[in-house]
Amino acid sequence: MIVRHNSEETNGLRIDDLKQFVDKTVTVHMNDGEVAKVKVTFVDEEGEDIVGAVEETSRPDGYRAACAVHTFAAADIASVELSE
Repeated sequence: MIVRHNSEETNGLRIDDLKQFVDKTVTVHMNDGEVAKVKVTFVDEEGEDIVGAVEETSRPDGYRAACAVHTFAAADIASVELSE
């Protein structure tokens, strides 16, 4: 399953679109071109963020440790797809 945002309607994905990915590993395509494989642990509806552990990324310099938990704003996400 792939979820993409409609650039005419929003700047990113809606938080409701991301709830289905809790406890799943996904490939996240960010609006800035970064691609990351993330194990989603939590969706913060109030802050409109997803929280998860980054397993792989196209921009590793921006992260502390590979196993650390990071936050991604829904507005910054271009698309999400389930990973193997």
